[in-house]
Amino acid sequence: MKGVGGFGHSLLAGVLVLFLTGVDAQAQGALPPLPAPMVSGNPSAVQTFPTLPIGVPPPFAYSTPTQNTVVVPVPAIGESYNSGFTVGTLVPILYAKPSGRITSILAPSVMYNPYMGTEVGVRYYRYYKGNLRRWHAMAIQSNSLMNFYEVHYRDLAAGGGRYILDVRTKNFKNPMARFYGLGPNSLFANQSNYTLSETSAHIAAGVNADEMKIRMWVMERFRSYGASPGQFPGLPYSGTLFPNVNGFSQGAVIYTHRANVTYDTRDNHLIPTEGTYARAFAELDQNMTPGQENVFDRFNVEYKTWITHGENDQNVVAIRGMLNFMNGPDIPFFAQSMLGGPFTLEGFGNGRFYGYDAAIFNLEDRLKVFDMHLMGVNSEWQIAPFLGVGEVFQTEAQALNPGNYAINPGVGFRALVKPDVVGRLDLGYSTEAGVVTFVGIGFPF
Repeated sequence: MKGVGGFGHSLLAGVLVLFLTGVDAQAQGALPPLPAPMVSGNPSAVQTFPTLPIGVPPPFAYSTPTQNTVVVPVPAIGESYNSGFTVGTLVPILYAKPSGRITSILAPSVMYNPYMGTEVGVRYYRYYKGNLRRWHAMAIQSNSLMNFYEVHYRDLAAGGGRYILDVRTKNFKNPMARFYGLGPNSLFANQSNYTLSETSAHIAAGVNADEMKIRMWVMERFRSYGASPGQFPGLPYSGTLFPNVNGFSQGAVIYTHRANVTYDTRDNHLIPTEGTYARAFAELDQNMTPGQENVFDRFNVEYKTWITHGENDQNVVAIRGMLNFMNGPDIPFFAQSMLGGPFTLEGFGNGRFYGYDAAIFNLEDRLKVFDMHLMGVNSEWQIAPFLGVGEVFQTEAQALNPGNYAINPGVGFRALVKPDVVGRLDLGYSTEAGVVTFVGIGFPF
């Protein structure tokens, strides 16, 4: 089990701005497979917006007739199975209207990780009234291989609420990536390390229907992957241990065409307490890697629901089920289904299971423990026992074999500042890795 250090103290000090560090989980190796290019939500969810808490005694602040500025240096701590412990400081500079509505945030940071060295970063977030349109840009660079650069623009209500537009470009290197082999029977003893490099860009456009409960959109995406030796001491290079796995010798270049539909009745898309989210997409992928030109496809369905219970409906049961199917010859492992890490199976590190197809079921009970008022801010603290069951597979026999499914019980500790912020410490368990700790931002699903 990896240590969590002074998590509680740091989270209390920084809970108001923890959402700013959410991308650091990706930069540190917590890369969820195929992230959706936009967050969906019904009108009541997307019409909320960040606000500057009134009454917080910041270290530095000034006001003008049109704008308030607050500077709040906070400690920042991250933890993941693959990357270990990261510590540093984040200095959010919040710009807000006199009403308290935040219009933009500039957040420089300095972090240290024993494997990746010192990381210097800057993030800029721009919010528009109603939270239907926003954009951000960020740059994080270490004195080793690790880096993360991204620009993302999203408008969920373009053209008077009728249309959707989402544009994103990203480039990163993660020297802590892991690979264990392909299929449900890959061995933990074959754990290896490599540097995952990715350059990607997408544009998505679509329409809203039924008061934004239904969204339909299409996406075009370009991805270029590469693999090289990593930086984690004591582990072999994945490309040496698995020379025949497609992707390590020359990377991959993939062009994707996707059609997506979502149905969303959540009461809040960041901290939901009730409602349903359902998604289905189909995509055609062109493998344009030199010498490997071919076509493969992917079909995905996902269902999530939230059910309140307990006194005053203060507790929430969250349920998720997802199926992913792929067809095609010799698909590069980068593009295959992946399970493991803080968004799927918390008892395993990112990249634990790769395979063509995947199935996962998650259940957790988010139990309110107490409320806290600190520095003028009200927060809610939860304990959340959870269970995850999942498998990657390629044949019917593999899918129907109960022994192939990874089982992941655990417990999470969460701090919420509604409607936008969730800080989390999750302890997942697996028989092969023992207790695995993840410290990060946002609910796992």
